[in-house]
Parts: sequence; structure tokens; C-alpha cells
Amino acid sequence: MKNLSKTILVIAIITGGLFCQHVQAVPITGNITFAGTCSLNTKSASTATMVTGWHGLGAGGLPQVLSHDGSFNGSVTDGDAVTIAFPWSFNSGAVPNFWRVDGFVFNLTSSSITTQGKGSVTVNGTGTISGNGFDLTSGTWSFTTQNPSASSRFSFSAAAGQAVPDGGSGVALLGIALVGIECLRRGLQAKITSR
Repeated sequence: MKNLSKTILVIAIITGGLFCQHVQAVPITGNITFAGTCSLNTKSASTATMVTGWHGLGAGGLPQVLSHDGSFNGSVTDGDAVTIAFPWSFNSGAVPNFWRVDGFVFNLTSSSITTQGKGSVTVNGTGTISGNGFDLTSGTWSFTTQNPSASSRFSFSAAAGQAVPDGGSGVALLGIALVGIECLRRGLQAKITSR
């Protein structure tokens, strides 16, 4: 019986090692800022409700990374092109793949106008950032643009927050491992009893 206990202990350790994943959150940290020009659905930022197009600074192109730090270092370079979804309503719900740059993807959860008038509009929102081996991380962002006197330039800044919980997959794997250990214990016990 003593050998059976040792066998079960060895099997439990091996099974636990095989079925339990190492759960360690690696959230995205830091900030990233984009700049460029945009087309609005009205002639004034004071009355606009959406962006109808994104453009780079100067002649055409895409918006660019203006600055970055934290987890964005090593993957992102200032000046890199950014793809941003349009048309985009300032008061919106979820927009998958709202922006993409150098392997990072931001999925918009919601956005709303926080200030508007006197030729400008500011929109704040929430969402999740993922990519480049990091965990899905919640984040906040802010978009600002002014009337054409500023050449419809905009700035967009995003700040990463906390890793999004795994939804229980680690606990589920632990449960499966424990069920497997119990099945092995019962199987070994039945073999010993039948001898």
C-alpha cells in the first residue's frame, strides 16, 4: 500500500505538470500617440459626429505614430503608419480592430464625446489592446481635433491599463488535472484489489 501511495504521488506531480499551464499575466504597459489629419462629417468640429477618413500629415498616406513608451518599445517606431477604422462615430459601441500598428491591435469597446464646441471636439473611450505576445489589456484613449484652421489635425493617445482576466481557463485546467489524478488512483486501487 505504501508503494501505491508513492506511485499516486508521482503520477499526481507529473499530471499536474502536464495539465496546468503557468498562469502569468503579461499586460501591455505604456502609452502610444498618433497624429495626422482627418475628414469629418461636417465642416466644423463643433458639430461633427464622426470621422469619415484618416490621412497622414503632409501629402496623403496614413496617420503616424508620434510617440510611444513602455511595452510599445521594441516593436513600434515613431513615424510608423497606423491603420484606423472609418467611418467612426464619436458616440459608438464596439469596433473590432479600431486601430493597428506594428502587431498591436486596439479593439474599441465604447466611445463618447466629452467636450465639443468653439471649433474643437474631444472624444474619450475604452477598449482592449493585444499583440506581440502580450496579454489582452484594457486601455483608455482620447481623440482630439480642431476646425480646418488647424488643418484638421488630430491627436490620438492610448494608455494601457490592466490585463483582462483569463476567464477561468487556468482553474479549468487544474480541475481536469485533479479529475485525472483521481481516475488514475481509482484504476490503480482496482488493480491492487483484484490481485
